[in-house]
Amino acid sequence: MLVPIDYYSTFAVEGTDPYTLFYLYGYGEINEEDYAMTVNDLAITSLETITVFKASDGDYLFTLDELQNATISQSQESTDITGKAGRKLSTLKRNKTFSISASNGLVSTGLLAAQTGGTLTEGAADILWTEELTVTSAAAATTYKAVGTAGAEIKHLWIKNTDGTLGAELQQAQAAATGKFTYTPGTKALTFYSDVEDDTIVYVMYNRKITADQLVVDDDISDVKVEIFVDAICEDKCANQFHLQIHIPKADMSAEFSLEMGDNQAVHSFQADALAGKCGVGGNFWEWTVFGVNAADYAT
Repeated sequence: MLVPIDYYSTFAVEGTDPYTLFYLYGYGEINEEDYAMTVNDLAITSLETITVFKASDGDYLFTLDELQNATISQSQESTDITGKAGRKLSTLKRNKTFSISASNGLVSTGLLAAQTGGTLTEGAADILWTEELTVTSAAAATTYKAVGTAGAEIKHLWIKNTDGTLGAELQQAQAAATGKFTYTPGTKALTFYSDVEDDTIVYVMYNRKITADQLVVDDDISDVKVEIFVDAICEDKCANQFHLQIHIPKADMSAEFSLEMGDNQAVHSFQADALAGKCGVGGNFWEWTVFGVNAADYAT
């Protein structure tokens, strides 16, 4: 199809995705099919998600969707090939590397598992519980059932001083006596000796068994190899939107990370290095794909 063009004209090709534009340089009439060039100058306007799978079997691991930033970087070693009088004849290039790093505004348990090689489980888990109780008639009761060695379910119990500090520590025993108390797990009852007065505050520390999601990290298991997809929204100079997807078929997730917890927001960051040689993808190191936000399926 022939179309008129102006200096640096922009137009859409009939039959293609409506968001795929073409730039031409010149005057007169041209044939789109012969001279069109896909737009390639884009501004990334929104970082959407990073989705990660296990490289070995494709199992879904996690998605980060509160991304603050992401960085991709590539490097390569270069060695000059020289001739007579040290003249540079060519360059020997090798050891190409590619890496991605990103920071998420929320802590991701799935990312923690990938970074540590840990196992995510859902079921019974032991946790440490602490609470303050008030003694009445030489008795009190824990809010939850303490678990552990029979006769020693309560890890620690202190009498609190009037200034809020911890005072004397009492010991669990078979019978209440001076400096000793008893505990009955079935009823959660604590029984004290008569020298513990009413309204005394005790600080109790014990283990509970609950149902929870838990990440268990062994000391001899490292991080896992992953497949990464980065999705972003971008636009060209004419404000037409496109979708950008960066694909890393195989990457080594770094086991190094830190989580700052306290007054500041806990930001979860990671870094991964691309690896060559994933089964089924040949020599693809990484891929950069730009397509219209409403791109149609490819017609075979």
